[in-house]
Amino acid sequence: MQDIFGELMKIKVCGMKSPRNLEQVCALGPDYVGYIFYPASKRYVGEDPDPALFQIPGPGIHKVGVFVNESPSFVISAFESYHLNMLQLHGDESPDYCRRLLQEGIPLIKSLDALKDKSRLEEYRKLVNYILFDTPGKGYGGTGRKFDWELLKRIPSSIPFLLGGGIGPGDAEAVLDMAHGGLQGVDLNSRFEIEPGIKDVTLLEKFMQLIKKQ
Repeated sequence: MQDIFGELMKIKVCGMKSPRNLEQVCALGPDYVGYIFYPASKRYVGEDPDPALFQIPGPGIHKVGVFVNESPSFVISAFESYHLNMLQLHGDESPDYCRRLLQEGIPLIKSLDALKDKSRLEEYRKLVNYILFDTPGKGYGGTGRKFDWELLKRIPSSIPFLLGGGIGPGDAEAVLDMAHGGLQGVDLNSRFEIEPGIKDVTLLEKFMQLIKKQ
């Protein structure tokens, strides 16, 4: 499956909770903004999120809903209700689960463990737009800890992926220098925050300016 949103390095800013902060972030022109629908997350949008949170100013910014082990019917309903453009699956969702959503025409990101799930990468690759490599923890969701980039040497260049796992403001040049044909973009979250769910726009702007110089 190919990238449906263009060929340049993608920037996803995840964990949005505040409409005002969302507006500030979108003014920078990220490719994706992410909303976490996982109640255990500090960045959970809530049971009844503000509709303004899903009104994205500016063209070309895609809304990604992040889910963990929810039923397919639940995520399909959320996809439609909140007018999302893409879903990110951050739990134990199987290839069959992904296939069900693919049949609904829903673009997907699937978080996988670069070590534990290495044998299943090719299977998921046929069903999703991107694999997300993050730093695994005891539970689900990101940990904010730096991902071991050495593990990427074991990943075939044919696997399109987004790199998460504690990417911070000082990592732009290292990301750009990474010689891996599968790297399609970065997933930014806790290292760019003032508090959970509130992004530091100044830090994001500096990072994005460097990435978009490619």
